[in-house]
Amino acid sequence: MKTTTFKIEGMNCDACANTIKKLVEKEPGVRVAEVSFDEGSARVLYDPQSIEEERLVDTIQKPGFRVVARD
Repeated sequence: MKTTTFKIEGMNCDACANTIKKLVEKEPGVRVAEVSFDEGSARVLYDPQSIEEERLVDTIQKPGFRVVARD
């Protein structure tokens, strides 16, 4: 398992964070996603054998948010 933290721009409220959390957690291989509007970030625990980091970025950006950095 691997944990990556994504810095996200474009979240305006907690509902935005919940939208990202629900979308990311639907992806195969994702164990858990913690998304914080206050911090502008998403911390995702996932299996890199099942899903690539780029697919997580695409999932986060699909509804119009922007990933500006990742750790």
